[in-house]
Amino acid sequence: MFFPVFSPASDSSSGQCATSAAIKSLLAYAHGLEDCQIDVEVSSGIVMLTGKANCIAAVDTAIGIAADVSSRPVFSDIDVRETCLTPPTPPARDLERDPRTSGKILHMKRDKT
Repeated sequence: MFFPVFSPASDSSSGQCATSAAIKSLLAYAHGLEDCQIDVEVSSGIVMLTGKANCIAAVDTAIGIAADVSSRPVFSDIDVRETCLTPPTPPARDLERDPRTSGKILHMKRDKT
């Protein structure tokens, strides 16, 4: 009897193409990625993102979308043109003395471990 032998390296080409197409279409319509030029390649069991993005937040969004769609590891080589993170502005009023802010969570600090 003959049994077909499937190796993990011979992962179906159509499956890789389908994964790549699904990620590309989601990236094309994702909010915040309108001005980005991100290409997706799936090969050797990994998802590789390349191209250009406007900010680090856009890169994080693209990586998150790719990771949600594929069970494969996602690697990114996306160039960031500029940063879209702006420094925080101080509040206009004194939050500790303002009674309108009583009981509201205004800012949470998290311990970095």
